[in-house]
Amino acid sequence: MTAQNDDSPFSSLEIPFTAATQLRDTLTAQVENGVPQLKSIIPNETWLPDYPTVPLESSEIIACLAHELCTSRLNKMYPYLWLVATQSSSHISPLHEQILRGRDIIITENPEMHLVWVNNKVFLKPVPAFLFCYDFWHLYLSRSHSGAPSLDPSMADELRRAALGYLRTYRYLIQHESDFRIAKREHLIPADVEYPRFMTFVYGFGRVQDHDVSLRYSYGQLRLTRLNLWIKISLGQWIFHKVHWQYADIFSQFYAPILFLFGVLSVILSAMQVTTQARPDWVVFVGVSAWFSVISLLSVALLMALLGGFLAFMVFRELRFALCAKLGT
Repeated sequence: MTAQNDDSPFSSLEIPFTAATQLRDTLTAQVENGVPQLKSIIPNETWLPDYPTVPLESSEIIACLAHELCTSRLNKMYPYLWLVATQSSSHISPLHEQILRGRDIIITENPEMHLVWVNNKVFLKPVPAFLFCYDFWHLYLSRSHSGAPSLDPSMADELRRAALGYLRTYRYLIQHESDFRIAKREHLIPADVEYPRFMTFVYGFGRVQDHDVSLRYSYGQLRLTRLNLWIKISLGQWIFHKVHWQYADIFSQFYAPILFLFGVLSVILSAMQVTTQARPDWVVFVGVSAWFSVISLLSVALLMALLGGFLAFMVFRELRFALCAKLGT
């Protein structure tokens, strides 16, 4: 992994936007018993904006941040990500171009699925409202993280890097007013935000460098099929995220290559049969044709055995999971 560099242009810029350019001002910092705390300016609202189950308490906020922002698996896969995607953090197509490429925007709340694409789908995580608030950044996502003074420094650093990298992606996703309209239509950003204000807010994140963000955000869009392949090698896990959920869908992806293989073998075997009947005196060719026929039969038998074994493996894996869940182990 590449080392994170603390001596960066961003070091002097704690927060990439100002209180004047924040998009949410419903949270304010107040000092109680010598410790800064977040308070809502809305009467009787004691939770994070849009997160009514998360109270404005330090431990709850930190847990929410970790759940909403951290991409631990992708960070661990960093040495292999060059095999998954283009080695550029700016390799992110604007929203209008995602549409041009025939991709449907699928909402996800899993930060690890943000900017992952497969076939005609691209997964995007909407921006949590609290990330638009200056005082929230000052207390929990600045280098001082004064809102949680007991927080482990490495965890605080990872949360800040994850937030910077995540919001920087929207600097690339939304580059034109058409992108902005798509983002509002898909509920990626709040409906009451105006285009000039949003662009002013997100502009500062364009100055964030790769060494200021989580390792995952050194890359832009990630292809899911490749993630599913390389996670087996990098982390020893079977899959990153399921593409197909039904057995029929899983096996249907093998139909085209199998039919192509059968078609090629059929043409070759038919040609060999005609040639051996027309030229029985070609002894060498007749011998090669005989062996090729045997090899073709064995290959088909092996292929059927592999498909049957794959089906048995999936059934066994799901049965094992069900038994473990039933027994509570």
